[in-house]
Amino acid sequence: MMNKKIVFIGNSIVNGFPYQRGASFAGIIEEETGFEIINRGINGQTASEVLSRFERDVISQRPDMVFVLTGTNDFIYGQNIPEHVFSILELMKEKADAEGISAVFLTPLPTDSEMASRCWRVGENIDYERINRCLSALSDIIMDSGFDFIDLNSLYRECGKYCDGVHPLPEGHRFIADRIMEYLNRI
Repeated sequence: MMNKKIVFIGNSIVNGFPYQRGASFAGIIEEETGFEIINRGINGQTASEVLSRFERDVISQRPDMVFVLTGTNDFIYGQNIPEHVFSILELMKEKADAEGISAVFLTPLPTDSEMASRCWRVGENIDYERINRCLSALSDIIMDSGFDFIDLNSLYRECGKYCDGVHPLPEGHRFIADRIMEYLNRI
């Protein structure tokens, strides 16, 4: 692997919530590779919010690559359907391509619907089974798009380590970091 500058952009899973940002998968990758890693995960953000800061948080940084992970909050908040989230991802890809930045999409992690119902946004009557169907549908669209991707939606099922049904435990961040580093080693 050559020396790289990489931006990770997205939601709380990118940010590493509820842990220190350095414990996130992006932090692990930075520590183990020596790459310049810029973590632009913001808790609670939807795909539209990520797009609204893409110029500032990605393009202006002039990275070699950007990894994008978003969509979960769109479905938790009931704001979007998978096709609309994907159309937002397409806009991010266009912006990255125009600047010679390689964009890689991380398909969104499934939720542990039983744990999430007990532990995350309790009392809001969120249908995590519906959310998982949306996350899976978005993942299928990404994988069929011809865009570069890592299918965390499928891979994370073998790990399944959640602190609250939505966010990974430290072992989960380790698992994600390993999948991304495997991808980086192949390119």
